[in-house]
Amino acid sequence: MRPYIQRILISLLVSLTVCLLIIPSGFAAPAPVISGFPLDTNETSSDGFCWNATTFGGFNYPVNKHKDFVASENWWGERLQYVEKDGQDELGKNHPGNHVIGEDELVYTTRPFSNKYELVSDLGLNANTTPKELGGMFYYKLPWFGKPYVTVGNDSTRLANLVMDQKSDDKETLKAGDSWDLGNNYSLVVNQVDVDGEKVWFSLDKDGKEVESGIVNTNGNVADKTFTATADFGGKKDQLYFITYVDSVFTSATDSFAVFKYTWLIDKDKVMVLENGDEYQGFEVKEASENEIVLKNSNSITLTLDKDKKNYFTDSWYFQTSDEGKGSTSSEGYVIYPATDVTVEDKTVSGVNKSKNASNESISNESASSTSSAPLLENKADDPKDSNSSLPDEKAETASSAKTSGFELLAGVLGIILCQYFIKRRG
Repeated sequence: MRPYIQRILISLLVSLTVCLLIIPSGFAAPAPVISGFPLDTNETSSDGFCWNATTFGGFNYPVNKHKDFVASENWWGERLQYVEKDGQDELGKNHPGNHVIGEDELVYTTRPFSNKYELVSDLGLNANTTPKELGGMFYYKLPWFGKPYVTVGNDSTRLANLVMDQKSDDKETLKAGDSWDLGNNYSLVVNQVDVDGEKVWFSLDKDGKEVESGIVNTNGNVADKTFTATADFGGKKDQLYFITYVDSVFTSATDSFAVFKYTWLIDKDKVMVLENGDEYQGFEVKEASENEIVLKNSNSITLTLDKDKKNYFTDSWYFQTSDEGKGSTSSEGYVIYPATDVTVEDKTVSGVNKSKNASNESISNESASSTSSAPLLENKADDPKDSNSSLPDEKAETASSAKTSGFELLAGVLGIILCQYFIKRRG
């Protein structure tokens, strides 16, 4: 090896060793930020401060429903809009320097959107071939501050958490005695598989106790292979809350198995009820109907015109601005947009039987420590300490920052350099 190359390698090794000694063993990357479309107060009229799912990533956004989410009329999904109410402190180009949003002038509106059941979509069913127990081909979701909930009885004032939505390319193969964790303490337990009779007997459990059970014959039509469960909850009668489809049964050398597909489950035991006057993270529900929920800010919001300042208007959403007169076409104006920080979630699940709960149809933020005064309708008595909970239970998730070990990073670089050194030396 040439002397000058040796000197370079030695210098690199010394530098890496020093870095290894002074860099901490781990460091956390800054939380990623989802930002909305920026608007200039000197260029935007007072009625132009409006963000939807395509201009603010904090909102739920099913991309396959784009045209309905951005429709000028009868749109679906979420909107955040400034609406001038009293003619004072107007936001926009008539008063570009104003940075006060008055009470009831920040309006959050959300409307439900339709979804086909995976069973219906993947099997190409129509109104005539869809099992009547489903009550139709569609169900409805309502985005609620970035997270979609299922409307109970197609009523936007009754919201249940979607526990499981097994996608068409997913299947779960279980043998007798297996338990499949569906989330929210629900599980599907296979009691017996009869390959000769082409049947499977299984149960839906909650907290280890049987809620429903059924026997499905896989030698039949779609309706024969489909199991559904209904109950009275959310102030509604005979509401569908569970679907599963047994695709087939088969045997191996030692065990018999059943294959489950299109499993769909909502948490019937806790339903969030939205009513006029309810408070949610600084907003008050002004209109609560089956087809739309409208909330407005309870107190005025004074924006600090500092590019590094987060002006929170919910627990997790905030307005970011430029410095006063910076980025704007006016020396008094400023640029404003909504934003939210995103938590990187650890999706690792331990155990043999893992829940394959499908994620939302979009990449959206999870609200941090969300609280609401919206009451809950519960089908059975819960632990008293949970009676004041404001949102339907969600599957426990461990949030963690993306961390990189300084030692591992430097050791990897060092290893690459040493490999190159020995390869060249052998050559």
